[in-house]
Amino acid sequence: MTTYEICDDPDDLPIICATLAEAERRGQRRAARLGIEVLFYEMHPTRGERFIGAI
Repeated sequence: MTTYEICDDPDDLPIICATLAEAERRGQRRAARLGIEVLFYEMHPTRGERFIGAI
């Protein structure tokens, strides 16, 4: 099952989201609140991690 992660700092623990829509929504709110860039990743059990983009 594919999940999505958002993170705003490589040293912090990622925030796991069930869908891309949830990740985008949470990422936009976090970026607006903190005033920093938030990164999005797709996490797949066999393909591994894939960078999607940033807000």
